[in-house]
Amino acid sequence: MGTPRSILVTSALPYANGPLHLGHIVEFVQTDIWVRFQKLNGHNCIYVCADDAHGTPIMIKAQQENTTPEVLIEQIGALHRQDIAAFHIGVDNFYTTHSPENQKLANEIYLSLKQAGSIVTKTIKQAYDPIKEMFLPDRFIRGQCPHCGAVDQYGDHCEQCHHTYDAQELINPVSVLSGVTPVEKESVHYFFRLNDYAPMLKSWLRSGAVATEVANKLEEMLQDNLQDWDISRDAPYFGFTLPDHPEKYFYVWLDAPIGYMASFQNLSSRRPELEFQQFWGK
Repeated sequence: MGTPRSILVTSALPYANGPLHLGHIVEFVQTDIWVRFQKLNGHNCIYVCADDAHGTPIMIKAQQENTTPEVLIEQIGALHRQDIAAFHIGVDNFYTTHSPENQKLANEIYLSLKQAGSIVTKTIKQAYDPIKEMFLPDRFIRGQCPHCGAVDQYGDHCEQCHHTYDAQELINPVSVLSGVTPVEKESVHYFFRLNDYAPMLKSWLRSGAVATEVANKLEEMLQDNLQDWDISRDAPYFGFTLPDHPEKYFYVWLDAPIGYMASFQNLSSRRPELEFQQFWGK
């Protein structure tokens, strides 16, 4: 059987704007089977997960239901935990990304990146709904595909010809929220210089940490320079504000992956035998 191992396992975070679907349950069950197998073999296998609880869709869903995002995600979280329990899935901690642990970790990571010179600002033009008085995510703009001419397509991807594009390229774009034509408006945003870490990522992929087939595929993405990543959003938005710029919010995909760390940290605060740094230390 070999030496007992300490293993941390997660499943993909379900989004907190609706009930779990079959795909979620299949993944949870498959993960649970693997965790139980590891425990039967004498390993210390910890299974954590959480609800992905931030972003514009949750804010809009709460408005539609005449409630607050906080109330909505708590209601959805209770339903998710109920379904997980009904399938006897042995997750050690099912948490939420809307947590003090996640905010603290997101702030620390952001400030560390900023200190390292890996955060830069850029003035960008975005689609703005003058009726709702808010900047529009790509998925909240629909129009005619600039490549094949298909109508009623998303602002970032055509479901007919499968081309991707910028929302500004859409023909006859309209806001999903109000039906009006968006206008362009400038805003200062904060970007993470992903390419600063390309050498480290390439070295890690060649270290044997992941399967060869996976490493080969990921290396294809690293052949060209990685583009700077916009990690900020303008109000109104549901999420965490930047610690040094409270008028801006972290893009949901900044804090969502950190939610795995936060869920484990929340669990370790109740189980002193689990040391956070042992699993997540630098």
